[in-house]
Amino acid sequence: MERLENDKVEFARQWRNPSLRRLAFILSLLLVLFVVLALLYSHLSAERLKKDWLDREAALLGSLAEEHPELAEKWLSLLTASGSASPETAEQGLEWLERYGMSAKTDERWIPALGEYRSRTNWTLLLGGVCFVALAAALLYRENVRQSRTLRHLAIAMEGAVKRNEPIASRIYEEGDLGLLANGAQELSQRLKETIEQLHRDKAFLKETVADISHQLKTPLASLMIYTDLLQDGKLDEAHAAEFIGRCRRELDRMEWLILTLLKLARLEANALELNVKTAPLADTVRQAVQSVKRLAEDKGVRIAVGDSDASLAIPHDAHWLGEALSNLLKNAVEHSPAGRDVVVEWEQTHTFTHLRVKDQGPGIDPRHLPHIFKKFYRTSGEGSGVGLGLPLARSIVEKHGGVLSATSGAPGGTVFHVTLPLHPFPSKTANLTEL
Repeated sequence: MERLENDKVEFARQWRNPSLRRLAFILSLLLVLFVVLALLYSHLSAERLKKDWLDREAALLGSLAEEHPELAEKWLSLLTASGSASPETAEQGLEWLERYGMSAKTDERWIPALGEYRSRTNWTLLLGGVCFVALAAALLYRENVRQSRTLRHLAIAMEGAVKRNEPIASRIYEEGDLGLLANGAQELSQRLKETIEQLHRDKAFLKETVADISHQLKTPLASLMIYTDLLQDGKLDEAHAAEFIGRCRRELDRMEWLILTLLKLARLEANALELNVKTAPLADTVRQAVQSVKRLAEDKGVRIAVGDSDASLAIPHDAHWLGEALSNLLKNAVEHSPAGRDVVVEWEQTHTFTHLRVKDQGPGIDPRHLPHIFKKFYRTSGEGSGVGLGLPLARSIVEKHGGVLSATSGAPGGTVFHVTLPLHPFPSKTANLTEL
């Protein structure tokens, strides 16, 4: 549908309005009707006038024939004679008429046929004009009611959209300015509904996030308060004081990670994250991710191994953010792997996608938990030090790359995370974290 412009509206654009075309059709119809009725009235008046003239001439001829038969034939020959009389003859005839008071100044009351004709004509024109105006008014009123009904329907629908958040269901398929107005109102009502629903989701998301943050920070803050109180008492020996200081440090690190992760999720939620996509070796990104969790793996006695994959494979991606996602997957795998087991990272390329897998040898994930592990703050058990934010963040980053992140249970046990990335990334909508 065409869009309105603020410049001068020309006739061609105005002519696209159905109301203007209907008005032109009505006026044309009335004009044709007027011409037809005028011609019909002219024909009927001429026939009536001819009949009156013939009746009058027949009466005169009959009277003349009774008294002077010889003059009747002469009179009839003069009536049927072709051509016109000479000026002298016509002047002589007018003189004879004036002798009996018949001239152009004679009052029409003395000429009954003329008075009747004038009266009949006046009444016919008056009644015809009234009927014509009434018909025109009825047609114009009908057109106005049609437009008013459409505008009223649109106004009621807009009121429902504003007051009750109901989008305009019925569409008005019409050209011209009214169609543009209706289409704009329908788009506005739909966007208003979507905006209000998004506001409700954002409100619920904010409420849930604040509750989760307060719950997650409450435990480390309480621990920090207890540790600092014990340290302030001064009754602890050096070994216990060092132990409590170490615990404070771990709680602070946990809070720092929690806050930074929530900030990253907030950036993704606000669509404020711009990826710096460059074609780079995937092995370098994997190596950086492995290095970031190397200390955690050493502390747990878990070995991280890179499978027999193509080290020269280069794909378009943001090395920093994809490395962040892989780090979270590796961290989750290490936390759920027993000591002495391996976490394997491997990848392969097809014609259209790059598939990367992170496999651990832990207890695996119960199938009933698989649909929920990418939700915020969701934990399958009390094991591990995570709070349930790493996997949602990883999925959001992968989807920002136009890819897909999923998880399955391994055949001999453990969990396998599948990262599928397109070889030619396309803009994708960031995950709506209110639904995570």
